[in-house]
Amino acid sequence: MGTHVAGYDVLVLGGGTAGCVLAGRLSEDPQRHVCLVEAGPDYGPYDEGRWPEDILDGRQLAFSHSWASVPEDDRSQLRARILGGCSAHNACVLLEGAPSDYDWGPGWSYTELEPFLRRAERELRMRDTPFDALSPWHRLFAQLAPEDDVVVHTVNAVGTVRWNAAFAYVDPARGRDNLTILGDTIVDRVLLDGNRAVGAATSAGDLRAGTVVVAAGAYGSPGILLRSGIEGLPVGEGLLDHVGVGFSYEPSERMQAEMASFEGSAPLWMGQVTIRARSSLCPEGVCDLFFFPAADPGGAISAAVFAMKPVSRGRVTLRSRDPEEPLAIDHGFLRDDRDKAVLAEGVELVREFVGGSSFRPFVVREERPGPDVRASVYVRAAKRGFFHPTGTCAIGRVVDERCRVLGYEGLVVADASVLPDIPRANPNLTVAAVAERVAEWL
Repeated sequence: MGTHVAGYDVLVLGGGTAGCVLAGRLSEDPQRHVCLVEAGPDYGPYDEGRWPEDILDGRQLAFSHSWASVPEDDRSQLRARILGGCSAHNACVLLEGAPSDYDWGPGWSYTELEPFLRRAERELRMRDTPFDALSPWHRLFAQLAPEDDVVVHTVNAVGTVRWNAAFAYVDPARGRDNLTILGDTIVDRVLLDGNRAVGAATSAGDLRAGTVVVAAGAYGSPGILLRSGIEGLPVGEGLLDHVGVGFSYEPSERMQAEMASFEGSAPLWMGQVTIRARSSLCPEGVCDLFFFPAADPGGAISAAVFAMKPVSRGRVTLRSRDPEEPLAIDHGFLRDDRDKAVLAEGVELVREFVGGSSFRPFVVREERPGPDVRASVYVRAAKRGFFHPTGTCAIGRVVDERCRVLGYEGLVVADASVLPDIPRANPNLTVAAVAERVAEWL
């Protein structure tokens, strides 16, 4: 680490979705000096045209700017190392969970969070996907599923540009004298004076501040707190992610022709539709499974099923005190037998759905894993995450109802890690809303 020392009112450690929201909102007060620290590059304002093409293209996932992981082939660990964070490489899906998903204890309910969800939607330029913009593969799912269970995605995209949180929240703030953005800067730890946070040790030197907000995500935030020596709290425990398995299919000649025709005339988005489904263990009035059909250039068609309210929990710990070393991430997938049962039922429901007579003109066969592989065997062998980690610095366990770290002063966590339970939806919108709310409290 360097020796440079700089002073601010607020340090925001992590430039993902939450960090961008916080930096943009907190710097609206011209008397407050804010420093946003991001481990990956900042390519500047969108209008300057320096952002990589794959990061801008919202039609496909973009993993060119990812943290290293151990093991290297564990795709469930993938997280973005770039200003904008995972909003800069995800599927652009902006969904909210069921109202009951936000009952997180005193001060937290859907009613209390809903205004911030709407605010985040506006800032992220959320738009509908027109039905006539669906690819033939996605349209099949939307037409054949029960109408009330079809979710045609609302997306944070301008045309085909992935409108990430840096464009939405940081670009309007870049001209402010009271906002400093430090890209390509690694955070080692929070600097403490007793139980008070006074700054952070980074690769750019020691940065001092009256308030330190950790916003490095459900993997990165516990890593920072653990390296900081935070004691007496279950930091890194309680990791949750939606867990699922995937299928690939051999398309019929008709499907190949229809997909080729569509690709020649319209943008092909990897994910456009989600189908809600329910296992036998699902409470009434909600869902506990998502079907997620996907299409790739060249006519490849696939689908996945995810358990959207898992109970199995994992943990994040340190492999090393070196902030460049990958964290030790134990997902805990299917540790609880209830999750195995739900996901196995999901596999059977997908097979029943895609195996129906209406799909026969379009699908020749299930290629992966193949129809002879039993659901219970497949879910154990092929389980993976949905890139939606949450819960590792949870409200009520690590932070209080205003996201202040318990037992410490001037130290706040505000990102996906504070969610004590996972919403049954892609969490990016929820994370932005939480950051919007926390910004009002600081």
